[in-house]
Amino acid sequence: MVAIPVQHQQHVSTISLSLNRRQHLYRFQTLYIRLTRPFTRSNEDGSSIDTSSSDLEQHARPLEEVTKSRLHTPNVAGRLRPSIRVLYHSFVLITGVLLIACICLSVLLALLSSGLRRIPDDDFDYLFGPPISAEDPSIWNDDHQAFIRNVQPVPLHSHNDYWRRIPLFEALGSGCISVEADIHLRNSDLLVGHKSSQLHPKLDLRNMYLDPLERMLRARNDNRTIEDWQGIFSRASKQTVVLLVDHKTAGVGTHAMLSTQLQPLRDLGYLTHWNGTARILRPLTIVATGNAPFYNDNVYRDIFFDADLGHLTSAHDTADHYFYNISNSYYASRTWDKALSRDARTRSRHEIASQIEAAELRGLLARYWNTPAKPLNMRDMVWRTLVEQDVGVLNMDDMGIVRDRAIGWGTLSS
Repeated sequence: MVAIPVQHQQHVSTISLSLNRRQHLYRFQTLYIRLTRPFTRSNEDGSSIDTSSSDLEQHARPLEEVTKSRLHTPNVAGRLRPSIRVLYHSFVLITGVLLIACICLSVLLALLSSGLRRIPDDDFDYLFGPPISAEDPSIWNDDHQAFIRNVQPVPLHSHNDYWRRIPLFEALGSGCISVEADIHLRNSDLLVGHKSSQLHPKLDLRNMYLDPLERMLRARNDNRTIEDWQGIFSRASKQTVVLLVDHKTAGVGTHAMLSTQLQPLRDLGYLTHWNGTARILRPLTIVATGNAPFYNDNVYRDIFFDADLGHLTSAHDTADHYFYNISNSYYASRTWDKALSRDARTRSRHEIASQIEAAELRGLLARYWNTPAKPLNMRDMVWRTLVEQDVGVLNMDDMGIVRDRAIGWGTLSS
């Protein structure tokens, strides 16, 4: 073996290292250009160089040259990506705006359909608007109570009154002579709500209706005998206010608890009652409906029944006595769809007249609930027909409409 001098060995190592570096540089150049091969570079004479993999392998250029040409290469991706981003952001913005608009429209429709319609120059809104609530002590000041006493009462029933922003007070402040509360017997108390899942311990019948009514009637009858009683409305001082109590839970137990909670009002003599021979009118009349049991014993009673307007005729009727009468009932109610045909212009007019007449013969007030809300022309036509036929009370869900049309709803029937 021939010995190689040390200086020559160092020179060979340097050459080998240089070759390795060039190989790595070549591989890096090839990899870099492969990554950028979708793009082309134009020569000064206008010809185009295609950076295909075969050409790259055969004609690898120095990294500096490739980098320089890359700076002048038309960047299609660079032009497309911002456009895509703009389109994406525009799409998100438009979708968001449409979603917000849909939510706002839904809220508006909900407000209009839940009795929160507002009208221009509405005195009630000015005085009872937010932040006033039923729990606000200021609702009992002279201004608020004087407003309620001085409104024009009209023969209207506040359907599902507990849904109002200010239950009871908004109905009375709108002139309604009748309000409705759904009750559930829960833990020896009567909670108010449409469904059992919507109940709250603070929303009970006493806090929402019985106690406020007692307080208002006490203020109206201070230093008066019960025979000289005054109702809530000063413009119709002998007009009774009806509290329609819809029993949602089992009738007997719910009814018994209702009777117990009415005792303070009973002791004050404020409840309309049947004394065994006659119905004695008082400033507050309690009517039970829903799952309420029907009692027909001819004794004292101060909770009256809501008879079925579509089935007032009974086999127990005689020439001089009706089974449903003023001794046991006060209202005669029926849902619109079950009681009437849809054509309110023709056959329904005869049905309405017959049913209202049957209620009047028994001394009862007729009431229809779930009358059509839409279309508006149908709604108004039904209301007009009922008023023309002297319906006992007109069922209403929108207190704004009540205040807007306070004149023209018909005459009061005590």
